[in-house]
Amino acid sequence: MGAFCLVLATGLALLSGAHAAETPVQEWGHGTGYHVHLPKGFKKALFVENFALYLPGSLPSTSKWAFDLGTSYPGGPENWGTGEVQTYTASTDNIVITTSGTLQITPVKDPVTGNWTSSRIETVAARDIVCPPGQAIRIEAWIKLGDLPVSKQLGIWPAFWMMSSAYRGNYWNWPMVGEIDILENVNGASAAWQTIHCGKTAPGPCNEYTGITNKAAHRWSGFHRFSVDIDRTNPGGSWREEQIVWRIDGKVVFTVKGSRVDDEKAWTALTRTPKYILLNVAVGGSFPDVLANPSLERTPNNATVGGEGSAMEVRYVAVFST
Repeated sequence: MGAFCLVLATGLALLSGAHAAETPVQEWGHGTGYHVHLPKGFKKALFVENFALYLPGSLPSTSKWAFDLGTSYPGGPENWGTGEVQTYTASTDNIVITTSGTLQITPVKDPVTGNWTSSRIETVAARDIVCPPGQAIRIEAWIKLGDLPVSKQLGIWPAFWMMSSAYRGNYWNWPMVGEIDILENVNGASAAWQTIHCGKTAPGPCNEYTGITNKAAHRWSGFHRFSVDIDRTNPGGSWREEQIVWRIDGKVVFTVKGSRVDDEKAWTALTRTPKYILLNVAVGGSFPDVLANPSLERTPNNATVGGEGSAMEVRYVAVFST
């Protein structure tokens, strides 16, 4: 999710069978029999946030998550630098643990004022992650998006992504700090976007403000596993052969090597510096505006509907290392 302008089966029964040979690292909820599994080739879990272990009606723990509130970071670009129109809150109207044991982030439109609210959370500094030399890390989540038709989701912009920790407290050093978008969806499209942002603006190494991006066709029905690997296991040790690999339900959908970025400083910011994880549902902004229509009518429009049909649900977020 540009600062100025992310691997389980699709059903619970499939999940358990598909990972029978993998090592459980945490049960989703007491007595459920379903687990967060250690992916093949990975040796340990660095971070597991299992929302099924929370009480329904509660909020994510502040020992793991910080709530981004209002319309900007303190002293940062207004409207979060993207032109999005919602105000972020920590209200259970916008973010809550459901009775199904998921985190649900819901955009809501005030029927009187027409103003939008939603939620955005990010992992706290103590939970920052970094990939050591010669190793790989995987960041993944099991996510379900709302099922309203496209005509009612113009401007809805859910995202699962990472930002370099150097962005904290500065907020004006993007895109140089490096950003990895694991999953973005806009306007209810049958697609999932994967993107990196880095370096200077055009003609910089990441083609800013667009970024180096991929659009993967995807049907939104039920939960799906979205992951990204930061892979520094290349035998020769050259940063040019390091890679970032995105998967949906275990299938590789996009790969970017250091050689494509062709800028060691920018690649270092992407793959070798500490990162934090973000989950949010924005409303409006440059990305949904551009994709909504050629005339650049602002989103959301009068037909856009908030509520559960535009929400993002997350079963868990985990980080694994080799």
